[in-house]
Amino acid sequence: MSCQRWTQPELEHLEKLAGDIPFGVLVRSMKCKATHEGWPNRTEKAIARKLQNMGYCRSVRVGLWTTTRGAADILGCHYYRIDEWLENKQISDILEPHKSEGKRFISRQSWRRLAKEMPWVFAGFSSDALFMLLEDRDLADLIVEHYPVRPASIYRVRCIETGQTWPSREAAAKELFVSRPVIGRSIDNQRPAASLGLSFEAIRLEQ
Repeated sequence: MSCQRWTQPELEHLEKLAGDIPFGVLVRSMKCKATHEGWPNRTEKAIARKLQNMGYCRSVRVGLWTTTRGAADILGCHYYRIDEWLENKQISDILEPHKSEGKRFISRQSWRRLAKEMPWVFAGFSSDALFMLLEDRDLADLIVEHYPVRPASIYRVRCIETGQTWPSREAAAKELFVSRPVIGRSIDNQRPAASLGLSFEAIRLEQ
């Protein structure tokens, strides 16, 4: 029963996981460990309450995983920038975000893979910020050495019918007086935006 007193082995295992993995993964790990060790079967609510009492947050910003907003905090940029990266299929396939409770979590290993395969994505960020995200000083320094200037965007948005381009989905949406998802759906679904009668596409910048 979840009302049973927490044992020291349980608390040690929970503390080892806390802050390093998404909450859903943590719960599954705790339940698996409980079955193996014969511990009480704690409910998700009981685990969340214990984490809170221990001073841990369910939204990971440090450790083996980061949330998208956590990564933005580390890099010192707006979280929209991370969202833009994930809208790029090639980047998203590398980062493999894990969705849990409305948040997206990305492992440090995936961040390092992106830094190695597409280092220009991190152009313009400081070596210290990159080190905090990648936890690899040599890799962070190498990126800063080769890509010291941050590009305006990884891609541009282009209206297929008119040929007009914008530096981002936000910029296109603002100028056309629609919401950002209107432009995004047109790009992602490859069909015209109903409210505008126009189609949009994302043009990758050459690196």
